[in-house]
Amino acid sequence: MAMKLTIYQLEESAYIFEKANGYSHSAYEKKIISESQLKDINVAELEHIIVDGLNSRLYKIENERISAYWSLLKTGNHLLLVDNFVKWLEYELKYENKNTIFQILVALDAFGEPVFHKDRFGRDAREFELNIRDAKHYLSSFH
Repeated sequence: MAMKLTIYQLEESAYIFEKANGYSHSAYEKKIISESQLKDINVAELEHIIVDGLNSRLYKIENERISAYWSLLKTGNHLLLVDNFVKWLEYELKYENKNTIFQILVALDAFGEPVFHKDRFGRDAREFELNIRDAKHYLSSFH
């Protein structure tokens, strides 16, 4: 059975993933990691917990999914791109969840995927029409 993390735990997870990847943290982030109940969980298992929660649709609220996508971005795991981020983008696009669409586009962009139109200079969650256009264009390369 899938386990749902809280938004605070998703933030903790992001910092834990960053730490595992050698990222240098602020005092605030180090404090969150040191106090986290998740710090003793293997990062691969923590990643699995979040992925399973998303795939099981445990994160009903858009902000929860945004936090989950953001946290998974911090893993640096490019296999998530192929296995999950594309299908999550399709799901969020289907329901026109504009903020989650943007977060997934940002994650895919960070993984080196050409999700934003080459002539686009700004990237903003409030540019809903452009984000929808770019998401549809990107997904069209998979079908």
